[in-house]
Amino acid sequence: MRIKNQASIIAIVLALLTAAVLAAVFAWPSQPQSQPTGSASLTVSVSGIANNKGQILVAVCDKATFLKHCTHGAMAQPAPTVELRFPQLTPGDYAVMVLHDENGNHVMDKTANGIPLEGYGFSRNARGKYGPPSFEDAMVALKPGPTRISIELVY
Repeated sequence: MRIKNQASIIAIVLALLTAAVLAAVFAWPSQPQSQPTGSASLTVSVSGIANNKGQILVAVCDKATFLKHCTHGAMAQPAPTVELRFPQLTPGDYAVMVLHDENGNHVMDKTANGIPLEGYGFSRNARGKYGPPSFEDAMVALKPGPTRISIELVY
């Protein structure tokens, strides 16, 4: 009986020691770690700009707004290379469209046959056949944090 009581006492002491160690581990202050804010940012570098007329228009679109009215847009004065930054984007799939709007009318001017008269480009330098590229061809997956892409304009 006495051995049985000693075994019980040892088991209780071991359980208390384990609980004390676990309490100390979880109570120990941990090193602060930076947590991602969950937002993404996108920097778009546009090159191949033919002249300094008009404006460079850049639109960042999700699949639902691609080739329509995009919710994220910016403009800049033409230069040999232009960079525009889009902070605070929700991570996800986007396509970027660029227009060198030489006459400032905010519309891509085309010939009667539909051939663009102004410079344009898409993310991943996607090119369509007989029209614009698909969203999937121009898609860029944005993860939390910064992403940088380059687009070369076509005239």
